[in-house]
Amino acid sequence: MISCQSKKEDKTPYNILFIAVDDLRTELNCYGASHIKSPNIDRLANNGIRFTNAHVQQAICMASRASVMSGVRPEKYGIYTGEPVTDVLPEILTMNQFFKQNGYNVASFGKIYHFGEDTKNQFGSDFIKPVSTWEGMGYVTEAAIKQQSLNTITGRGPAYESAKVNDTLYQDGLNTLNAIRKLEGLKKDGKPFFMAVGLTKPHLPFNAPQKYWDMYPEGSISLTELKKRPKNTSKHTLRTGGELGNYYGMPKLYEDIQDSTAITLRRGYYACVSYADAQVGKLLDKLDELGLKENTVVVLWGDHGYKLGDYGSWCKWSNMDIDTKIPLIFNVPNGQRGKVFKHPVEALDLYPTLADLCNLEQPAQLEGKSLVSILNNPKQKLKTKLYAYSIWPHNRWNYDKTVMGYSVTDHRFNYVEWVQLKTGEVLERELYDHKNDPKETINVIKEHQYNDVINELSKKLMLRKETTDHNHGFKKLR
Repeated sequence: MISCQSKKEDKTPYNILFIAVDDLRTELNCYGASHIKSPNIDRLANNGIRFTNAHVQQAICMASRASVMSGVRPEKYGIYTGEPVTDVLPEILTMNQFFKQNGYNVASFGKIYHFGEDTKNQFGSDFIKPVSTWEGMGYVTEAAIKQQSLNTITGRGPAYESAKVNDTLYQDGLNTLNAIRKLEGLKKDGKPFFMAVGLTKPHLPFNAPQKYWDMYPEGSISLTELKKRPKNTSKHTLRTGGELGNYYGMPKLYEDIQDSTAITLRRGYYACVSYADAQVGKLLDKLDELGLKENTVVVLWGDHGYKLGDYGSWCKWSNMDIDTKIPLIFNVPNGQRGKVFKHPVEALDLYPTLADLCNLEQPAQLEGKSLVSILNNPKQKLKTKLYAYSIWPHNRWNYDKTVMGYSVTDHRFNYVEWVQLKTGEVLERELYDHKNDPKETINVIKEHQYNDVINELSKKLMLRKETTDHNHGFKKLR
């Protein structure tokens, strides 16, 4: 059995390298997207286990990260209302604090928690803040900085930027450089470590050094095939716009985006994916160089997906598969290599899995499940069916008006119920059949052949909803 006890050095705990990537779709080479250049994440997958049906518990940065780091579902204590973990869950033992209490050196770089308050309160001096020349959203060209100053409404510059600069002139490159330097110190110290590295790209703005843009010539970029909303859906299903409209020169909510702009945005996103991938490669290379590779668990995950014009939308914020599904890759020393697990798992499973790998007693609050048995044998015959649960709230700051979208995914279906929280009334339902419709283009909820499936998944959602306490997060907001 895999555990955090090295087979080469008896009773030597494994280190943890925890890599979080912002807005990263499963559009990677190792996930079948041959047009994406992601050799380092591919390398990680080839040396570990790739989960192809992993889902976050809410497709938004703040709640997804809070859920992963606390081990608690976002609906349990009202995390989804947009409050820092420190405020909503003051007594919860977060993942990084858990490892620190168990004798690990802890170091953090970049974005792990969404809120700066959480970064300060949860990591304290363990967070290494970069000292650099970049400001605000991380623009380096004079034109972009000027445009940022012209945007007096949101203070955001252009939605993308390319510049002939070194990787370290942008935030992720500098944080990675600092992480590499820290690895050298951790190696000398000799204690086990938990290092968290948060890569902000490919989140907007799509800023990356020119060499990564050059990997994707403009003529090689295609528009999405998913231009229309799924058939038979409701007003709750999708939002057409989002944060993109906050950037200088971008169309506002509900305005059409020209094809030429969409091509540039998609190109910028791909460039940022390759830029982030390069930082992953530098971290992996340093582990190898320092002789830490054989004693370090590496896990890479995305905090949610993202729509690049898909369904006519440029944001996350839904229960659609394209928003909740994430890359999730585990690389465990002496573990399985190049394997794939296709059944649903949750980002919530990260905390208990790492605790289990390290033979540490799990905190009582953890709601996910350990994936260690899967890491040991990804081709095992499952004894029980697996499900992944996500939520998306509308009007989340006002309990009386909140409509919550609950979704449950199994190996084939994504089932969603839109519920008025105050009354418990189910307003709308959706069902997507991934076997016949993998891109979720039609809601088949009214087709009678799915009645048994609908009944089964509805019961699963009912059991899940009974364990939550939505009122908790609203007490001080009312």
